[in-house]
Amino acid sequence: MGRVAQSGWILCVFAVLASALSPGEAAASAVAQGVALNPAAGCSNGNLDITLTTVGAQREGWRATTLSGSTISQGEVPTGLVTFSGTFTSFQIVFSPAQAADSQVASYAYVGATPPSANDTAEFFVFYKCSTREVLLSCYGPYGTCPQTAQQAVAVLAPKVPTQGPLALVSTALLLAAAGGFALFRHRAAVPSR
Repeated sequence: MGRVAQSGWILCVFAVLASALSPGEAAASAVAQGVALNPAAGCSNGNLDITLTTVGAQREGWRATTLSGSTISQGEVPTGLVTFSGTFTSFQIVFSPAQAADSQVASYAYVGATPPSANDTAEFFVFYKCSTREVLLSCYGPYGTCPQTAQQAVAVLAPKVPTQGPLALVSTALLLAAAGGFALFRHRAAVPSR
């Protein structure tokens, strides 16, 4: 066989294998492109405005949580965003019960497939103060990119000190003190005395 015939034969084999491995409906895909807190969101709901593109999306899910770890809204249903491109306003996440004025809450949503995966599902997350609507953290991307609870958001926002344990921290502090002392000694040695 010539090169062209071999290439064509190989392509046919791959096409047959691909169709055999994915019978029935086409694979779902959802790509997240943005998220914002809906203007009506507050202490009784964490509605989101989500920007995405979907083709063959099957499911959508949501969850709202508090800093204490309580789930105040959760669900999953067949999506109405099967094939969609744009901003869907007011993805509803209703709290039960409504939260106190100074509460910090997290709204999380996904659109795509169940079980979700990074290949077929988009996710959206907003962590905010419910009375002022101040957004503390927002995130969107493929499934697995964002925190999903208020407690996970706080962990992301917490400052990190790069250490390998107490001994490494003490060693680093001593090293910095020694470097500072050496620099001070050199500076004093370079300045003539009066």
